[in-house]
Amino acid sequence: MSSSTLDTSTSTRSLSPRIAWRNALGLVVLLWLLFGLVNFGLVTNYLVTTIPNNLLLASFLLDLSFGITMVILVGLIVLWQRKHGETLWDIGWRRPTTTIAIIIGVIYGALWVILSYLRVPHPIQGFLALSWERPLMMLIGVFLAFGEELAMRGFFMEQLRRGGIPTWLQITSSAFFSGSYHGIIGLHYSLFYAFSSMILFGILAVIHVIGKRSLTPNTIAHAMAHFFGDPFLTMGILSGAIALASIH
Repeated sequence: MSSSTLDTSTSTRSLSPRIAWRNALGLVVLLWLLFGLVNFGLVTNYLVTTIPNNLLLASFLLDLSFGITMVILVGLIVLWQRKHGETLWDIGWRRPTTTIAIIIGVIYGALWVILSYLRVPHPIQGFLALSWERPLMMLIGVFLAFGEELAMRGFFMEQLRRGGIPTWLQITSSAFFSGSYHGIIGLHYSLFYAFSSMILFGILAVIHVIGKRSLTPNTIAHAMAHFFGDPFLTMGILSGAIALASIH
């Protein structure tokens, strides 16, 4: 997979590799702080400590915390783009894409949803279950998917592209750093969560490139996982924190 065959972005603005990595890794540090340490770490630990017997409510509160944090992150990205005379379009939002990327995104999103229900004792009943938290989590989840794709497939990968970083390294770096802060589970770190997340987000990065660096196909896939997969997707984080706490 080379930059010449898949990199079809129309932006000509270039950066030095050093500046490109500085910008990209600066975003990663922000994600580690806002999402890794605050949400995956402190908030998750607080919820499993205070309401361990109501993971549905805890997952809703965790989603709400993620949503508030995502508003901050998206706002900072918008401000950065404006400061540099650009819009979200320049990092992939509402760019034209390809039909094949949309199809792959929908299929991948459906598979991700199925994966979310594999841990549920009765998958069909779980999928059909409707609580007051679920519709709200569906809406929050779509925004979370948009924000994370805007950050790690949009901003992160675009900065590296402008620095002349090879496409394969953009993809693997996006996957690695996306997965890295997903490994924080309560007061512990799970290599399993981190590695599995790297694979999931690495595929999203590939879809992003296939889709001519439009955020549409990978955001569809990611949003489907939250829209149809929650609350069980988020409950998996809380269950993981409880399991890790019992081991240690």
